[in-house]
Amino acid sequence: MGNVLNKLHIWYEKYVKSRFAQEETDPIPPIDANFHLDKIKRYGDILRNTDLPLEERVKAAHHIGLLAYTGGVTCSMPASEYIQDMTDMLIIADTSRRVRIALLKGICGICYLNYNNQNHSKELHLSDILLASLDEDENEEEDENSTGGDQDIIIVKFWVCYLMTVICCNNYPYLKLFQDSGGKMLVNRLESLSCMEWFGWPSNYAEIMLALLGYQSTE
Repeated sequence: MGNVLNKLHIWYEKYVKSRFAQEETDPIPPIDANFHLDKIKRYGDILRNTDLPLEERVKAAHHIGLLAYTGGVTCSMPASEYIQDMTDMLIIADTSRRVRIALLKGICGICYLNYNNQNHSKELHLSDILLASLDEDENEEEDENSTGGDQDIIIVKFWVCYLMTVICCNNYPYLKLFQDSGGKMLVNRLESLSCMEWFGWPSNYAEIMLALLGYQSTE
């Protein structure tokens, strides 16, 4: 019996323990952080290239947001320099729903759980842009295409609500700014949006924003 156990011990030492020891000593290659940073810089150059079509530049803004979100704080900080470009493009007149949503998504990714970037967007008066977007009249155009236009504006407002929850996350001064600047208009708009069907969304972000402001939806 002892001979069997001795052979088993030798087998374990040779084939099992040595293999695990090798795996423990082999360092796990770290994720290349430069990948995200290099990509952000490349997309940033596209975003700022005014010779390119607007749609291409806006796609770059969206990609910057995704890279900032997936890369964490290390990557979201350098991406903050492009918030100004995105806010400038948001206020361009007659931009399509697709353009506005891509820009909103980009800013969401850059500001997600990043207090410094949230404050930087505040310095760039992002709150005023979002409040103006919420106050936009869905029935502004009275033609045969008004229904489609209304739906486009509503979807943009859904994204505005989501971005508002992102930039107010763990940032009470930003929340207070919305409360003071938006006033009754903000509450009324959020209540109206909270009663709509948020199909395909994980949450009703108008309702969440109302809760953050200390109100309850009227639904």
